Amino acid sequence: MKKYTFLFCALFLFLQCGSIKSQLEQTQEQTKLAFELCQLYGSDQGIRDKALSQKSRIVMPSLDSINFIKLVDFVKEHGMPNEKLVGKENYKIECVKLASFSILLHNPEKLVHNEDYYDLFLQEVQAGRMNPETLALVIDKYYWANNKSLIYGSQFGKPCLKDKTEVNQRRNILGLKDLDDEDFKICD
Repeated sequence: MKKYTFLFCALFLFLQCGSIKSQLEQTQEQTKLAFELCQLYGSDQGIRDKALSQKSRIVMPSLDSINFIKLVDFVKEHGMPNEKLVGKENYKIECVKLASFSILLHNPEKLVHNEDYYDLFLQEVQAGRMNPETLALVIDKYYWANNKSLIYGSQFGKPCLKDKTEVNQRRNILGLKDLDDEDFKICD
């Protein structure tokens, strides 16, 4: 009987060690991905300051493009950064949580003018790895910045009532609820 108890305990400990090793490997991978996101966030935010020097204004569009491509590569390989991908504790860190949002917000034209990029992030929304409001906000930023009618309705403002059908169709594709008449503005 003692033999069986010993064997059972030894087997249990062996299995626990494998489980702990697996958890450690997962945590190391999550930390590696979180660090990669922090590097992207640092690159994105590091050039931005209140004064924005002339050199910064010249370099910033190129750096934004490079960061965008790095984010696209990250998303293609790992999926959109989220709590499950990088770990709950890592996702609480500002540079991890905001990296993808900041980079997308600085590159909305790439989603508007390149269907492949739009489709990549739409797939992330549909897979539940990206918040649909975030994608709508990023795209609306492009239209807001270019003094055009918004196509989703977001924190950047209300879309035109005359475009209600198209706006709600687009919102439905993202899984967002329809907007009511009061969520639109009257446009010419």
